[in-house]
Amino acid sequence: MESNAEETGRHRKQVVILGAGFAGLYTALHLDRLLARDAPVDITLVDQNHFHLFTPLLHEAASGVIHPGLIMTPIRRLLRRSRVRFLRARVDGIDLDRQQVQLCCIVLNYDVLVIALGSVTNFYGLESIRGRALELKTASDAERLRCHVVNRFEAATRERNPQRRRRLLTFTVVGGGCTGVETVTELREFLLHLRAEQYDSIPLEEVRTILVELQDRVLPQMDRTLSRTALRRMQKMGIEVLLNTRVRDWTEEGLIFADSRSPLPTDTVVWAAGVRAHPVVAALPLEKDPYGRIVVDPYLRVPGRPNVYVLGDAAHARHPRTGEVYPPTAQVAYRQAPVAATNIAADLTGGTPRAFDFTYIGDLVSLGRLSGVADPFGRHLRGFFAWTMWKFYYLLRLVGWQNRLRVALNWILALLFPTHSAISYECSPECAGELCL
Repeated sequence: MESNAEETGRHRKQVVILGAGFAGLYTALHLDRLLARDAPVDITLVDQNHFHLFTPLLHEAASGVIHPGLIMTPIRRLLRRSRVRFLRARVDGIDLDRQQVQLCCIVLNYDVLVIALGSVTNFYGLESIRGRALELKTASDAERLRCHVVNRFEAATRERNPQRRRRLLTFTVVGGGCTGVETVTELREFLLHLRAEQYDSIPLEEVRTILVELQDRVLPQMDRTLSRTALRRMQKMGIEVLLNTRVRDWTEEGLIFADSRSPLPTDTVVWAAGVRAHPVVAALPLEKDPYGRIVVDPYLRVPGRPNVYVLGDAAHARHPRTGEVYPPTAQVAYRQAPVAATNIAADLTGGTPRAFDFTYIGDLVSLGRLSGVADPFGRHLRGFFAWTMWKFYYLLRLVGWQNRLRVALNWILALLFPTHSAISYECSPECAGELCL
């Protein structure tokens, strides 16, 4: 009996999915539903965190509109009624020839591999900025940004040097895409509320919020009329927008630009200027685009390696009819998951693969309280209606009805009452020169 069990185990197909973001998590769940319960297939989902993070709402977690815990769903809870095994571990490397994944603790063998490791922030070789700038990619980043802002206000209340005080109260976001625009508008509202509630001794005009964008407009992926709407909205909020501006360095003088513009004295830089491939993906000897994303065929497989699928931010996938490259967004990753699961099931049990044919709906961008821009299916929406569409779209995409209810309640409370600006977690005071608290 033992030899038969061992023989059966050796013939079970091993599907390993790396990353529990939108692409990886939903591929695992769809594949579990597609395969028969007695199918000789083991599905292993690997992620370094024990939770699935709903990244589109990170900027609201940073400002306190919603609690960070509401966008973090335990992965094991999501997989309770499935055959999917979850393994919390860091992925250190992939050996495509041996069909092995090197984790921080063990080595996994695979028959089918799904790479959905997402992306990391692209600092474009600017090491001085990489070491100091804030990001908004994780729940910890959101908490770190909130803590950082409070510490700058605290330091400013004691600072008597006008130049140093101006530097402390200048908050800069680099990158005018969707992430940068949503971050800077949410940050501006948080700064104004924080000042009014706790630091009203600081003159309003001293609190500066600046957005730096390389191109000649914000939201360059959207129609120019929507870009102008977003720009006017930000300027009305008191956000200074620097267009056609490239960041070259960050020194003691401040943020250094590539042109003749004077340095910008600032103690806060949130970097939202782009993403690049995950280091594990970048190390693979596969064809990639200039952003480090792996080129895949219409079925989301790596050419020449039909048992390797790449999804989400790691994939350079093209629309089968128009040839346009899909953007690295949560919307695309979410839609790729059922197609990848269908094709993996076809590989394992026989069947016809399905090409990924998805017409990109468009972008939804919030611009702070009761305002936004959107271009669903080419339509141009502005203001309250776009903001409402943004809220409902992401509310429906949240994992679990409990989280949806709690987030909706947080949104309603944020409209009716001022956001509570105190930090609900331990925020260690900084002790570095003038910042010593």
